Amino acid sequence: MTASPIRWGIIGTGHIARRFAGDLRHSATGRLVAVGSRDAGKAAAFAAQFGDEIASGETAAVLERGDVDAVYVGTVNRAHAPLALSALEAGKPVLVEKPLAPTWRDAEAVRAAASARGLLAMEAMWMVFTPGIIRLKAMLAEGAIGSARSLSANLSYARPYRPGEEIFDPETGGALLDLGVYPVALALHLFGAADETAAIVERNGAGSVRQASLISRHGQVLTKLSCGFETEGPNGATVSGEHGRIALAGPFFCPPSLTLTRHFAGSRLDYRDERAAATSGDAAGDQPPPSRPALNAPKAETLPTPFAGSGLQYQADHFAECLCAGLVESPLHPLSRSLAALRIMEQAQRSGG
Repeated sequence: MTASPIRWGIIGTGHIARRFAGDLRHSATGRLVAVGSRDAGKAAAFAAQFGDEIASGETAAVLERGDVDAVYVGTVNRAHAPLALSALEAGKPVLVEKPLAPTWRDAEAVRAAASARGLLAMEAMWMVFTPGIIRLKAMLAEGAIGSARSLSANLSYARPYRPGEEIFDPETGGALLDLGVYPVALALHLFGAADETAAIVERNGAGSVRQASLISRHGQVLTKLSCGFETEGPNGATVSGEHGRIALAGPFFCPPSLTLTRHFAGSRLDYRDERAAATSGDAAGDQPPPSRPALNAPKAETLPTPFAGSGLQYQADHFAECLCAGLVESPLHPLSRSLAALRIMEQAQRSGG
């Protein structure tokens, strides 16, 4: 927790910037003080929706403000790296909307600039900090399903192709950068670096990725990840292990609940314990012990993971804690992980078609 609120400046006036501004109302550590844009008029209209006291102006002017402690970049992908570099040059710690940059090279430039200036920089992979993902990782660490063996995650939203929209740009947009970054980031967050990746990628006539499937191996864990603009997907995820599975209700990047299903296959200790209890009951004149299939029947438990707003404030609070502690990288979502995700997606685009 910070001693005083972090004063945020937002660069961008689109949908994601609006969500971030709205969710700051739920933040325990920060408040919005300024909005910047290439169009000062748009910045003023945006700021007015969130309070008369919020300043606005062109991007450069907002970055130079002394009352801005940290900058959130919430623009189209192609502007992420240039604006992050501008913020760092102005001496501002920066939280950059995902993906950190459209390419690994651009993202590395951001990492190098932050390191050289000793400033905190982080990709806004808000999923990592949502209550459901935090609980999932804790359950895996506690051995709730034994040793993890696989992850399946899908994120697909039907989005008709419209020429000229940034999201469909062949170089800086497409389904992989817009949606695929989430399942890839989830795999890296839960299981570390990928040892190998294979991919199938489909593009539209303009060359933009419209859907993709990836398989990657992280030690003993095999991941099956998919994304696309072609259909409305289930948008859930499941982690399976030796003794059960955990299903994330969609959308998995901020799941409203987790479902833990346990089984006893391969767990001799659990099986012996239940068999012993059943035999003991039989000796006392109760019903005979159940058959082995009944002992192995899955046991499911739904665990609600409620969140406030749309969930973007949790990353802002983590960023503020890192800033207060004098860190230049997040221990939960370091820039090295953002770079690793871009490596995987670039490899997928090259090898997958």
